[in-house]
Amino acid sequence: MLAWIATGWLGGLFLGAQWQPSWGPLFVGWGLAGSLLIAAHGGQLGARLWAGPLAVLAFCCGLGVAPSRPPPCLARGEARLSARVESVRHGSEGDRIRMRVLQGRLLDSGQAVPRGLRLTAQVVGAAPPPLKSTVVVEAELRPRTELRNPSPHPRLSPPRRGGCWARWVDPAALAVVAVPRWEARIDRARAVVRAGMDDGLAPEVAGVARALVLGDGAALGYEQRKKIAAVGLAHLFAVSGLHIALVSGTLVRSMHWLLRGLALGFDPRRLAAAVGIPLTLLHALFAGGSPSAWRAAITAALAWCLVVLDRRPSATAVTAGAALLLSAPDPGMALRPAFLLSIVATASILSAPRISPGTRWRRLRSSAIISARTLVATTPMVWWWFGGVPLIGWLTNIVVLPFGSLVVIPLAHLFALTASMPAVADLVGTALTVAVHILLSICDAFVPLTLTRRLPPPDVAQGLLIVVACLLLLLSRTWQQRIAVLASAALLWLATDQLLIAREQPRDLLRVSYVDVGQGDATLIDLPDGQLALVDTGQGGRHPAARELRALLDARRRVRIDLLVITHGHPDHYGGLRDLIGEIEIGEIWLNGQLVTEERDGAMAELLSSAMAQGSRLRFTPELCDGTRHFGGAELEVLWPCPRYDPALGLNDNSIALRLAYGRRSFLFTGDLEHESERALVRSGRLQPADVLQVGHHGSQTSTSPVLVAAVRPSFAVISCGAGNRYGHPSPSVIARLREAGASVFRTDLRGGVIIATDGEQLEIRR
Repeated sequence: MLAWIATGWLGGLFLGAQWQPSWGPLFVGWGLAGSLLIAAHGGQLGARLWAGPLAVLAFCCGLGVAPSRPPPCLARGEARLSARVESVRHGSEGDRIRMRVLQGRLLDSGQAVPRGLRLTAQVVGAAPPPLKSTVVVEAELRPRTELRNPSPHPRLSPPRRGGCWARWVDPAALAVVAVPRWEARIDRARAVVRAGMDDGLAPEVAGVARALVLGDGAALGYEQRKKIAAVGLAHLFAVSGLHIALVSGTLVRSMHWLLRGLALGFDPRRLAAAVGIPLTLLHALFAGGSPSAWRAAITAALAWCLVVLDRRPSATAVTAGAALLLSAPDPGMALRPAFLLSIVATASILSAPRISPGTRWRRLRSSAIISARTLVATTPMVWWWFGGVPLIGWLTNIVVLPFGSLVVIPLAHLFALTASMPAVADLVGTALTVAVHILLSICDAFVPLTLTRRLPPPDVAQGLLIVVACLLLLLSRTWQQRIAVLASAALLWLATDQLLIAREQPRDLLRVSYVDVGQGDATLIDLPDGQLALVDTGQGGRHPAARELRALLDARRRVRIDLLVITHGHPDHYGGLRDLIGEIEIGEIWLNGQLVTEERDGAMAELLSSAMAQGSRLRFTPELCDGTRHFGGAELEVLWPCPRYDPALGLNDNSIALRLAYGRRSFLFTGDLEHESERALVRSGRLQPADVLQVGHHGSQTSTSPVLVAAVRPSFAVISCGAGNRYGHPSPSVIARLREAGASVFRTDLRGGVIIATDGEQLEIRR
């Protein structure tokens, strides 16, 4: 029955997180009232009969208490605040801590920092505060970048935690004012073990040992983590159920062996299990207290509790009970991908057909079946959330996992236990070094067998198809049935993919997508003849805009950009080009040439050289200003700077301005044009009214002058800017000016990306 209740509860939480019902308390009331009624009168009818109704009531409760999306972080600037440290992640490039604000104020305005606001900070060159400690610090706050765009591949994930990034104004001024006693002791013990591993082992080996024992997954190098994930072994290098089960099982078995020969008057098995409960929970705390560690520790502790009560543990009931215990106080935890993946993987293992123990080949077959079932069961979620399924993981888990779990993990824990005994630690360290090098060498050997390209992100219909296909594969008993399922799923996938392409690559329709890329610009234009244009690329590098734009292109099945326009040479308009080159074919690149001329060895010139090496053709404004380009009935015209850019003007004032028209409807793109060039453009007589205006310079008060607004007379205006940006964009005066002119204003920082489509007559808007 617990499995039914847990399934209903988790299903309600997941659906509620996507749906965000406004009348959630009503669902909770129904669920609680129905549960009380069943508790009072259901015993007479038997537990099995009420499993279904209880699952439905648990679903209602989950639907009602599902966490809502947090409000955006609006606090910006230097602040003095006190906060509680919720997590500490030690890594090779510094330590990242997450805190929850207890109280604080901005130093400039005196505005109160909202209580409960989550902060994320990077600590470099100093020891981070202990977990669960209370700190007082002066920090510079800025909003975290969270991008939202309409996509065929919607984000079916828990609500983002929101919050701010924090940067210490003075790292030495951070004061720890309170630390719980247990957490302080464990933090000191972890620091001793961490220092022993860093001092006694090579950096690569120390990173693996810290990941296995302390949960410091980020101690591994970034490239190494990518390789490990690519071969499907990320779970081996993170403290999870495997590690907790090994350590917990070893502790209890050892205790049972020690107590077995003593006449204590107690059942040594039950006494060993009783001792194992606190030791298992303590191990999870020592291993970093991550959600995966606590999930595994509570599951093991429940199993030991049943042994103490002389009850036979049921793996299904214990797993369901642990899921309920963990998610009831914090429903958001149950919506994390790692939590759901572990539940689904456990369910697939528990439902596997039993193979009687016997020869080595029989055990190998059993391991292969479990690995395959886990891979199939987790495929829908891994594909949806992470964009790829490491198929080679089926083989690596059979070949590598036994060596990692039976050799490397025990040696890493043994080294931690013997770190204070140099003679023993040296011997263990040598053995651990050899084992780690063997393990990483095997991982590297499997890397060439992985897929080089990511799987296409599915839309909702394809996501459901993957779920159904995986369920049927798990239920199939013969190879003929499995082949039939795979063949049918492949044919249906191809059919749905063709429908997706027809929908997302429209013909005889002009669709303009103003992509939310934070503080920057990027606009995708589906032209009526099927070609794709992109005006600016947003920021590149580690900024989320690079992933957002690439993900949207993948979701729309676009493998080529026929025309890329770079309005001017600021990184928030061309930086994303670095992430597109080599990943997607680019036909032509239009630009004014100013930055290439003025900085011949700069970043722009380097990117353009790489693009030309990939086959892209460059066109500059002297050529572009000569005439109008036609794309299946749509007309694209460069209005500025014509006939060429003015060296006396800055980068913003030399931005390329475009007019795009289809039938009776038109769009105007102005880059970062400022007042002087706007007035010159109006005087040139080339500017005409437009239905939709992309507001210049992200809504800065230096752009979108009254003269321009009067000449364009837009019905709609789109402002692309980042939430809580430090520039104060968009300016209230610009918004007021547009609204006075009768324009409806859409802002990407408030509502995410905007799609405006037209058949030449009507405009359709989707946000």
